[in-house]
Amino acid sequence: MGDALDILSNYRRRLVLAYVSGEPEPVPISALATEVAAAKHDKPIVTVTDPEQARSKIRLHHADIPPLAAAGLVHYDSRQGTVAAGDLPLDGDEWLEMPVVEALEAWNR
Repeated sequence: MGDALDILSNYRRRLVLAYVSGEPEPVPISALATEVAAAKHDKPIVTVTDPEQARSKIRLHHADIPPLAAAGLVHYDSRQGTVAAGDLPLDGDEWLEMPVVEALEAWNR
């Protein structure tokens, strides 16, 4: 259970799960990176700069997607550069509204 809480206590990872759970096809990691960068900087997707998107993509590839994939929550094809939902118990924004995770975030502050 500790691993699951560690994985889900990270907002970027929940953003990934929210985004891919609503998509019928695998999502390019570049699209995920743009979504995450926009959320991080609290700005519209169309205003995300190339450097912001690039930093987000690197972080997703190296730090956020591997634990999600190891837990079976997503399927990551690094050769294709795509991420697809695994067998997820929640859909869309439900990943961002989880009371348990919100409590963990408050506790971690």
